[in-house]
Amino acid sequence: MKIEIRKILIKCVRQIVFMPKAHKVAILLAIGVVSLYANIERTFDVFEVCVEVKMETASDSITHARIYDIVSTAFAQGRFNGHIIYAEGGRVLFNSYFGYEDIRTRRTPLSDTSIFQLASTSKPITAVAILMLYEAGRLDINNPVITYLEDFPFRTITIRHLLQHRSGLPNYMHLAHRNWDTRQFMTNADITPLIRRTNARLQFNPGARFHYNNTNYAYLACIIEAVSGLSFPEFMDRNIFQPLGMQHTYVFEWEKRRTYRAMRGYDFTSRRGFFARQPDYLDGVMGDKGIFATANDLFLFDQALRQNRLISREMLELAFTPARPFDERHRRDYGLGFRLKLNDNDEVVAFHHGWWRGFRTFFVHDFNNDRTLIWLNNRSDVRVLPLMAKILEYSEICEEDEPVLGGGDM
Repeated sequence: MKIEIRKILIKCVRQIVFMPKAHKVAILLAIGVVSLYANIERTFDVFEVCVEVKMETASDSITHARIYDIVSTAFAQGRFNGHIIYAEGGRVLFNSYFGYEDIRTRRTPLSDTSIFQLASTSKPITAVAILMLYEAGRLDINNPVITYLEDFPFRTITIRHLLQHRSGLPNYMHLAHRNWDTRQFMTNADITPLIRRTNARLQFNPGARFHYNNTNYAYLACIIEAVSGLSFPEFMDRNIFQPLGMQHTYVFEWEKRRTYRAMRGYDFTSRRGFFARQPDYLDGVMGDKGIFATANDLFLFDQALRQNRLISREMLELAFTPARPFDERHRRDYGLGFRLKLNDNDEVVAFHHGWWRGFRTFFVHDFNNDRTLIWLNNRSDVRVLPLMAKILEYSEICEEDEPVLGGGDM
């Protein structure tokens, strides 16, 4: 009975979004009071919390309605197709999906089990796996990569350089674009031979500066395999996905492609309209991308970080430490697997975004204010950062970079 009342109240909140502001505030305050009186909030464990919206106060109800107003307007204007979760203090205040898995036909609406390619939002998960091995004493991030990968082509690059995008490695995507038969599927094992065959050199001395580069995280996946004795998909499944109850999450493997239930990503042009992006020869490279998940599963990962279920608090603080200290002019950097920025209150916010073949993904882990924002899209032609900034009530989140190779990763 309590759950039914709760559903009715949430439906009422959504119905009054477009009322005049004065009426809206008054009604939402009343709903908040009724919600508290009815004691409609349930107690969930970590595997359930992301499924339900948990509004405890009038302020929670107002937050939910404000976000619904932003997102529903964006969807109505054709600026969004995907799933969004917003949480404060571990309580999910907004969890909704708008649009379709098959945007062209509109036959299959999105659901809470719709699986998105996370693109570069895979990188924080890859980095956490490395830090788990570091904390267990299986590797040292300050050691040269060649300690673990004997055929690695450069002797002075450390694991920390890879994590922070300060290695100077050549970008395998650019090398493959000019020197690879695109009819052949590429994997992580092909990267070192490609570098050697093309005589590719370092772009700068390791540690000299930051340069975002997918090659770094492809090699981190190789290190995980070498140290653990498991394939990268097996290690992630056994040590992160299964323990956290991420039931709809997996690392893409080409040979298993027909067994997956995942959406196509879409782009839009005025000439073609919506069109599905086709599988790419670079899809077999993992670690830098290649993790598929639902928004609910990504929230489980977020909460596991907050509860130190994967790595300790000290290790997490290390991940959230910029490679170079922030100052008045230097307000963005990269930690160990996370992009970092100073918000309007000079607090560090960890986040990551991704853009790959029809998918656009964002994950904001605002640890100082105990907030989470997950925004997954299965269309990559839209710019949503202004909308996310409105939800978080920041002036901005980050600069919206263009992808590499006309629709690649970032």
